[in-house]
Amino acid sequence: LGIVIGGTATFIVAAHVQSYNSWWKGDRGAFHLSVDDAPSLGADKCGHFLFSYYVSDVIGNSVIWSGVERNKALLYGGLVSLAFQSYVEIEDGFHPELGFSIGDAVANGVGAFFPLLQERSEFFKSISPKWSFHASNRYHQGLYRSIIDDYESQTYWLSVNVRQLLGESAPGFIPSFLNLAVGYGVTNRDLRDSGDRELYIGLDIDFNKLPGEGELLIALKHFLNFIHLP
Repeated sequence: LGIVIGGTATFIVAAHVQSYNSWWKGDRGAFHLSVDDAPSLGADKCGHFLFSYYVSDVIGNSVIWSGVERNKALLYGGLVSLAFQSYVEIEDGFHPELGFSIGDAVANGVGAFFPLLQERSEFFKSISPKWSFHASNRYHQGLYRSIIDDYESQTYWLSVNVRQLLGESAPGFIPSFLNLAVGYGVTNRDLRDSGDRELYIGLDIDFNKLPGEGELLIALKHFLNFIHLP
């Protein structure tokens, strides 16, 4: 457990330094709210949900590895993820050009506790939030510091294991590792509340359902399942 706590603390410090250098460094103003949905067309909310989910999942499963009961561990992961993301939002609230986003905070909360929801609900257990990217022209032109800042380069997915969702009523010809995924992305953003929303439907792989045993292989499949393929 000490290793997990130390690793979590290291991550939080590193994330704080990165956020400070990227966003918070410089002038601070009075705390204020921000309404920032339009320029990103909601893609930033998907990003907040997904990042909070990843942080919660990694911390929760690390605590499980240390010997803590699953539900307690995933609750701990959710609380740590939500606390960190709330801290980030509060810091944004003091930045003159950012502000505290209620929409971001809600997305953070849903993402942070989604792993616990998956553990307790067979319906949500069949759903895997995933991410994929394809570098946009603007990213290749050097207009963004990283691909995470470029919403046009990213697609956010909810990938459903149909066989797991339908249970005994699922057709036998559907492989246990085959998912159906719905994705969301944006294109043609001009940063003036304009752009195009895009929805995608595609097949996906549930790496957790692929054959292979052993603690290391199971962990590898779990983390590969964060990414939408093909």
